[in-house]
Amino acid sequence: MSDGSKRDERAFLKGLSGDVDAWLRGDTSRRTFLTRLAQLMGGAALTGPIVGMSSAGRASAAGAVKVELAPPDTPLGKAQVAAVEASTKGPTDGSAYRAVQAAKKLKGATLNVTYESGLQALEPKNYSGPQWQELTGIPQNVIELPHPDQYSKPIAEHIANSGAYDILDIEPAWIPSLANGGVIQPIDEFVSKYMNTADLDDYHPLYKYLPTYKGKRWGVFDDGDQLCLYYRKDVIGDPKLQQAYKAKYGQALRVPQSWDEYSQVAQFITDQLAPKVYGTANFRKAGSPGNQFAFVQEFRANGGAFFDPQTMKAQLNSPAGLKTFEQMTAQNKASVPGNNDLDAVAQWVAWLQGKVAMIYSWPPTGRMSENYSQRSKAINFVPKSEIVGKVGYAPMPGGHGEMASGYVKSLVAGSKNAEAAYLFMQWVTSPPVSLVRVMLPYTLRDPYRLSHYKSPLYRSLWPAAVEYLVTLNNSSNEAVLDMIMPGWQDYALSVDRMCTAVWAGQDAKAALQRAAGEWDAVTQKLGVEKQRDAYQQFMKLPGAYPDHTIATMGLGVKLT
Repeated sequence: MSDGSKRDERAFLKGLSGDVDAWLRGDTSRRTFLTRLAQLMGGAALTGPIVGMSSAGRASAAGAVKVELAPPDTPLGKAQVAAVEASTKGPTDGSAYRAVQAAKKLKGATLNVTYESGLQALEPKNYSGPQWQELTGIPQNVIELPHPDQYSKPIAEHIANSGAYDILDIEPAWIPSLANGGVIQPIDEFVSKYMNTADLDDYHPLYKYLPTYKGKRWGVFDDGDQLCLYYRKDVIGDPKLQQAYKAKYGQALRVPQSWDEYSQVAQFITDQLAPKVYGTANFRKAGSPGNQFAFVQEFRANGGAFFDPQTMKAQLNSPAGLKTFEQMTAQNKASVPGNNDLDAVAQWVAWLQGKVAMIYSWPPTGRMSENYSQRSKAINFVPKSEIVGKVGYAPMPGGHGEMASGYVKSLVAGSKNAEAAYLFMQWVTSPPVSLVRVMLPYTLRDPYRLSHYKSPLYRSLWPAAVEYLVTLNNSSNEAVLDMIMPGWQDYALSVDRMCTAVWAGQDAKAALQRAAGEWDAVTQKLGVEKQRDAYQQFMKLPGAYPDHTIATMGLGVKLT
């Protein structure tokens, strides 16, 4: 998407945000909302589905399909063969088999499924969509949406009663708003009827609970976006650097265990090796996103709380907030030039070119570092890795990395193909099928099942893949979550603006005070009582705060 298109999308969403919130509160009528929506869209008539279908989607729905398969003697090829066998031969009590057998009786349905535009949509176009159609005869239309539209357009389509979608790919943080607004429906009855419920216990415990809200299950989890630390073993272990670090600080140069140590190690490496190698690189570009995920994880590691649970007044302007900005500013200073304009892709480029000693980022970093992803032509936006075999994996400094974003597949309320849609959701996230999807070179779906982390096939993809998978699993035991409650989008954008202002030179305390005021305004707009209830729901989730994680609850699964 062009920069101009992105600005148009942001302008549209900014205008739509207040109207969506008003509709969800019941403060405006469907007619009033649709009139406002039409005005925001330039007077477009709302006489049917707002979204369109790509030519590829129309071809997929209308004609023959082709499943892209790896050679059967490769780890990925073996996983794909196993997924088909599980879907057609069984075990007969398996979720994949049950879903396929039930779906064969529902021919005639066509599923409209949303995905984020670009790489996320390649997987259902190339693998799971065609494979499902081949197995069941049920085609699907892959509807690509820019990330913000994945939230706003389903709301608009629901209000318009267009029936445009059957399955939504949504962030867990959006579940409360979409559930309260009647946009999505709980799936508990379908799970009881069709799923081998042992599959729920195959989820890492962090992800098992994420689709739940007010005692109901609002989808199936489908993307383990756990932030971890990636570091250059050859740099951290360099004898000359080890000696110099010991002489300066009186301690061993090691993988950082705290955020203060991270800044110190990063600055030391920059001082010693720049401009050839810098200590770190951070995704700090406004709107990328990134600032909100970075800030909220460090803020909570420093003891910060989002709200006063009684008054719901924002607690950003606090010693924890100031400490977080002190640490993040130190990270920026130790980073590659142009740090404040880096998004996740630009960060990856610097990392893969060997210009950086440490980064924290999403799980595709591990696959790209070993040139596994780059075997796909779709991954043409990143260079070949210059650091193959040199990468180590570790939990985040401070021990509580963000489970940043992720995806849940949710069933649209009022879908005319609800049963078929659910069955696809069950099949595509079942252990054997989901293993294929997280192993695809071009995929942006990341491991989330215990069977993914333990898979001999995945562990054989590169020499250190076992260390990578163990780190993802173990980090999830201590992870903290995005704020899963109504208003997260507005709260997150406020954090992004706050960070961007500080990077531009604004006083940190003033920025925190302003952002806290913006949070209070959002809370007032949505209703203090409603937000207090939502915050109470959020705090019950494992990972809401460092003292309430999967590990502290005694639910952790430790792999070695």
